Amino acid sequence: MQGWMDRWPLVGRKPHLDSFAQDLSANHIHSWMICGPVGVGKTRLAEEFLDLAAAGKRRTAKAVASRAAAQVPLGAIAHILPAGVDLTDPVSGFRTVAQTLAGHSKPTVILVDDLHLLDNSSAVLLGQLLDSQVIALIGTARPGEQTSDAIHALLQRGDHVRRIDLGHMARNQVENLLHRVLGGPVSRRTLHALFTASGGNALFLRELVLGATEAGALTHDGGVWDISEKRLPVTPHLRDLIATRISLSPPAARPLLESLAFCGALSLTDATTLTDRTVLDHLERSGIIQISAHRRRMTLTLAHPLYEEVIAAGTSALERCDLGLRQAERLESHGLKRRDDALHVASWRLAATGSADPALLQQAAAVAMNSNDNEQVIELLTALRPDQHTLESRVLFGRAFMHTGQLERADAILAEADTRARNDHERITVATTRCTNLFWSDPRLDRALTVCATARSALSDQACARQSRLMEGGMLTVGGSPAQGLRMLDDLPDAPPQEGLDAWLITLNAKALGLAFVGSVEEAQSLADHARSVHEAIGEGKLLPHPALQLAPLALSFMENGMIDEAREVSLRASDTLQAAHSPVARQYLAFYSARAEWLAGRPISARRWYAEAAAIARTHRLTRVVRSYLSGLMACAALVGDINMAASLIPDFEANSPSGFLAGEEALGLAWLHAARGELGRARDLLHTAAADARRTGHVISEVLLLTDVARLGDSKSARERLAELSSHCDGALTHARARFVTALADNDPQRLMNCSEELEHMGTPVLAAESAAAAAGAWQRLGDSRKVTAATTRAASLASRCEGARTPLLATIASTSEPLTKREQEIALLAAAGNTSKAISQHLTISVRTVENHLQRIYLKLGIRNRTDLAQALKYEITPEHLFH
Repeated sequence: MQGWMDRWPLVGRKPHLDSFAQDLSANHIHSWMICGPVGVGKTRLAEEFLDLAAAGKRRTAKAVASRAAAQVPLGAIAHILPAGVDLTDPVSGFRTVAQTLAGHSKPTVILVDDLHLLDNSSAVLLGQLLDSQVIALIGTARPGEQTSDAIHALLQRGDHVRRIDLGHMARNQVENLLHRVLGGPVSRRTLHALFTASGGNALFLRELVLGATEAGALTHDGGVWDISEKRLPVTPHLRDLIATRISLSPPAARPLLESLAFCGALSLTDATTLTDRTVLDHLERSGIIQISAHRRRMTLTLAHPLYEEVIAAGTSALERCDLGLRQAERLESHGLKRRDDALHVASWRLAATGSADPALLQQAAAVAMNSNDNEQVIELLTALRPDQHTLESRVLFGRAFMHTGQLERADAILAEADTRARNDHERITVATTRCTNLFWSDPRLDRALTVCATARSALSDQACARQSRLMEGGMLTVGGSPAQGLRMLDDLPDAPPQEGLDAWLITLNAKALGLAFVGSVEEAQSLADHARSVHEAIGEGKLLPHPALQLAPLALSFMENGMIDEAREVSLRASDTLQAAHSPVARQYLAFYSARAEWLAGRPISARRWYAEAAAIARTHRLTRVVRSYLSGLMACAALVGDINMAASLIPDFEANSPSGFLAGEEALGLAWLHAARGELGRARDLLHTAAADARRTGHVISEVLLLTDVARLGDSKSARERLAELSSHCDGALTHARARFVTALADNDPQRLMNCSEELEHMGTPVLAAESAAAAAGAWQRLGDSRKVTAATTRAASLASRCEGARTPLLATIASTSEPLTKREQEIALLAAAGNTSKAISQHLTISVRTVENHLQRIYLKLGIRNRTDLAQALKYEITPEHLFH
């Protein structure tokens, strides 16, 4: 990795390099100006240009402008001027320099870094040399900087200057860059943390990665790079860079910058009490602050997340105390009108003095919980003495520890809260929270169900007793007994209740999942969509689970309805909304659904990355409940791409974790596909049959369907056929019906039905099953002796398999390279014919006879296993990818 760090990769700059190389090869005399803010890679790109010029046998030179060098005429470029030139007379001296450089066969390429800082003499001389066409200039500059007339003239030389404006990297560019640098994928939270902290600035990103790796905050665990939940360390180099930039601000800006660093966003009105509008304008133009409008309110923030840390580091403890108290008093003087005001005041007073009013701390913690900022909840409530806690604050404390994966601490706090409950409402509030925590802390349901039952036995209020029963039903539903759990959830109200809103949302989520588990996919999708809309519409001030959790059952129902691409989008969107929240329970939960969607689509590399992320979160936060499912997924993905040793290495860890009952039976996929990768198909099928029986016993219909489909894929379609047909009649999920048809066609060895299934499965977003179906059709047609159809099915299977990230299955292994590649002439004719051109038009275009065109077309039809132009157009559009056509 250090090699990459020493030469940080260029991102998205290849078009610029290609354009410069074309200029060199055509011997054009252009100058290139590379503009952009600090840290976007201006100098790096300019140096690449200079290297290209040197490789093209051009004379090159480099100069670095600075404010210090600008104090001396020609100070920045003196070292690159010809020796012995007398510049006391500028006119004759400049002419001599031009004549000396004109003696070279090609213009000298000169790089000037930070050209906007050049002195006037240097700028004038370079301009004259450009006019004499004896140099080509590569310059870097920061936009918005004040420059002299001479420099402005140098930067604005019409068509002779090509300007490149570089910006910060987009999120996907940062992800690709990190993957290259680190040699593997990063977790979604790591990407979010590094992208947010760097703002897409390549220099900042490099320093953050260096700092995190050196501090041990960025580690490789289970196949992904994951970063700790703590603040990212800032390297001394990065701190110096930012401090230097901030130091250029007017001294009058310091009070405002310190307030922004310590207190966060300020209104424009408050900002003008700390400095004048001239300073604000300077700070905005120089990119230190940004001003945004929200409704009728103008708000100021620091333009980059790292500025806060650097400014705060340069502020003394006494100054920070004064800042916090002043801002708190200012807000209190106006009254705490906005929802976040209590949170701000409590945080400022706590940071300034280490204490705050207990009632204010509890109010602030509730606001922080509503924003899913669990870390801040813990920080605020830790400031309370034991005797200052109320039952509400203890429940809030326990919830925050639960959501951050500190399950033992959560249970200790909630158990104490239980002893202090004074009425049925308080008892059920504590019990439902404690049940949820115990559910996640132990794969077995015994303790959680016992807490639920014990609480119910002590309740006299029927509404509270029903809430306890619903919570128990929810845990049973997702904990291994969906049929039993759903019976207990029959009387779950459709509308949110006045009390126990958080428990209602949790059980609504569980019910939607349970309906999908048992094959009522349409109802599950409808309920999940209802839960999502209700959760989003609920007003502020409620202590609720993260709304992203409501997207999990929606994603699962999409999968089982044959909308796998939509499921992937929903899972990814939900995961992204969680990254700013310190909520590992929710993050590992959503990562699993992303992994399952990728697995169903037949993308083992993408699925492996998500399973690895879920496993890494679970290990870090000791979320042991469903880690066995994640390890099974990791094992299956590794086996599917032929990484047998990696898959086998996971077995001890897999066996050390207890089954969770979640999607019962699917935990067997890892070992089954490992056996299949080793060629032990009989053992794999036996394991899948056993797992399918477990799923049948617990009522996990969609899991049983998945497992039996894999039995068929591994060579025993006849044993799975009857049961899948039966399940299809009881399940309304479109994917179940498609799988049943696929397995039946496999068992009947019917090639045309297999091709129909291939098209259906591709449309549903599962190219791996579509490819296997086409491969089986090719085999069936081979036995029937129809070579043309064999070729067509084989070509389709190969095209679909190419979208499956190197997946290897027994059916995919039957894809033979029976089709002969098209020649270059056949490629031309095929594409022209598919576009609708007549044979005569093609003959005229290629200057060949019509008969020759027709002969070529017949050979093309034979090679592609098709019959006519209509089939050709369809084949080129839907079945043949460029790598299959062009050799």
